[in-house]
Amino acid sequence: MQCRPVSQRYPHGFTLVEVMLVMLLIGLLATTVVMNFSGESREERLAKEAERFQQLFQFVAETAMLKQQEWGLYVQPDRYGFLYYSNEDGKWAPADEPASLQQYKLPADMTLSLELEGLPGEDSNLLSQLDWQLDEDEQSEEQTEVPVLPQVFILSSGEISPFQLLLSETSDLTPLYSAVSTDFAIPLQRSAVSTERP
Repeated sequence: MQCRPVSQRYPHGFTLVEVMLVMLLIGLLATTVVMNFSGESREERLAKEAERFQQLFQFVAETAMLKQQEWGLYVQPDRYGFLYYSNEDGKWAPADEPASLQQYKLPADMTLSLELEGLPGEDSNLLSQLDWQLDEDEQSEEQTEVPVLPQVFILSSGEISPFQLLLSETSDLTPLYSAVSTDFAIPLQRSAVSTERP
């Protein structure tokens, strides 16, 4: 009678290392699938951008009152930023500290539209025509990314130029809108994200 080798007498199963390797691969695949499907929705992205703007503007308005310094907001279709009035230089300068006040560019498929007292944002308002005019030689011929004058004034007295900032998300056939606005003072009012323009 011949003795069979041990490997032929018992069926071959999976080793612990093989089982652990398969579980690791399944876990990695499941993580990838969850991350791909749990991204922010369009509504959440737009609401997040509107909330970011609202909080930054609130911070700037409070800073203007505490420092007794004039501030301003400028808006372009894909970005916005803040300026402050330098008494030493006698002109508006872009805010660079803290870093959150530097010019901010919106994510792709989002745009901004500014209305001042019912007027389109590109029209100059009455405040911008008063004491803030620059000499012609100080204005560059090229259009810079940072304008020389703000469109919305945030005064040290706590007063703010009335405005409505409309944020639009257009990555789908149905655009989404959210608006942030004020009537002369903080806090700002923010509308819910909707498919209808506020």
